[in-house]
Amino acid sequence: MLEAMFIRTIGELIHDTRSALHMTLTRLSELSGIHKGTISRIENGNVKRPEFQTVLPLATVLHIPFETLIDYYVEVETRSDHLRSMYETALTQGSSIEQIRKVAAKYLESNEDSFELTGKLFDSIESIKDTSIKCSLYDLIIDYSRSHGIMPFIARGMHRKYLIERNDFKRLKETYYSGKHVLHYTDFLPQEEQIELYYKLGVHAYNLRFYHESIEHCKRIIAEDGGSSPYRVYAFWVLRDAHFALGKYEESELYSLQYKQLNYPDSQEHVGFMEALYNAKKGNAQKATEQLLTFLKTCSDFFVFPATKHLLELYLLQRDFEGAKTLMENSKISLSILDKENPLSYSEFADFLKLQGDYYLAIGDYEKSVSCMMEGALYYSKVGDTNNVRNSQLMIKLVQENDKRIDIEVVKKIQEIFDQWMEDELR
Repeated sequence: MLEAMFIRTIGELIHDTRSALHMTLTRLSELSGIHKGTISRIENGNVKRPEFQTVLPLATVLHIPFETLIDYYVEVETRSDHLRSMYETALTQGSSIEQIRKVAAKYLESNEDSFELTGKLFDSIESIKDTSIKCSLYDLIIDYSRSHGIMPFIARGMHRKYLIERNDFKRLKETYYSGKHVLHYTDFLPQEEQIELYYKLGVHAYNLRFYHESIEHCKRIIAEDGGSSPYRVYAFWVLRDAHFALGKYEESELYSLQYKQLNYPDSQEHVGFMEALYNAKKGNAQKATEQLLTFLKTCSDFFVFPATKHLLELYLLQRDFEGAKTLMENSKISLSILDKENPLSYSEFADFLKLQGDYYLAIGDYEKSVSCMMEGALYYSKVGDTNNVRNSQLMIKLVQENDKRIDIEVVKKIQEIFDQWMEDELR
């Protein structure tokens, strides 16, 4: 019944709700901690614009929905400090994204300089935990800045939103292109944010196996960051690995040497690992195998996946199936050391599972081969790698056709994975 009433003022809302609950002014004052005289003046309309923080305790006692207060205040309030208080309260109250955004939008329209207001709102977003709220507020800042010609906050809003969305591994390709769009606005970013953007895009491109683009982004860091920031150091790392992935081993070694000279923490571990890979590519397979076996005894969890993967690949190339079997039986690889915040870890684990499938195929154990390939396809799908999901699907079909004993349900399962990802790609 109360919802159907036409409430003209907040005072009427307080009075009518209190009356409906048969609550006296004295009792409301006791429960809310607000002076009885103040409540009376609010109800009588003597306080034309009661402060939000004064009305909130009254509304809480009277069980007036927080959203009702928000809807009222965004219509009548223009003072930036009051709207900022409402915005902060909406965040702590766990209000909906729509309500929080509504207050934030009103805050941007309040009686202060638009650039300063946008900056204050922008700075407040970083501490918010809920990424959906953060993205919605960054969208608000982008739209508001675009309509008011505030270029720095168009750039910074897009940049921050990209940094959040790139963590959705199943949308890696989509979010990469949204990140590349920010490059059109880099002149409006502070230099440290420009460098961060180049690095994040460089790693992102590498994870998508867009090695040429990865190199392009990281070279910009080397050119523009004249100091020894972590991003500059990591850029040499990515440049080394991207050139290696392209088969440009001489260039890769040059970047590896530059990375080594920076003497960054863990650089020796990186260098030791890469020396083994370079030896393998130079035809020194035996030496590379020995180096990787030694390396795996002491390496950190970060290197367990790539080192084991490359060693298994070496064994298979040499058709050393006994070595491959021993490696798999004694491997340190497990889900417990999978870095769930790094898409490269998923890709490397998937690569390892695929190589296991190749091993079992080579020794004629088709059932285990298909099982490994299917599990590998599942991990490829976690990072949206539809090409490798497709390749796994085709390989499993070939194996199944070669050995009719393979359960047809396994083939159907991998088809479902592939179909789901094709559907996602077309959205």
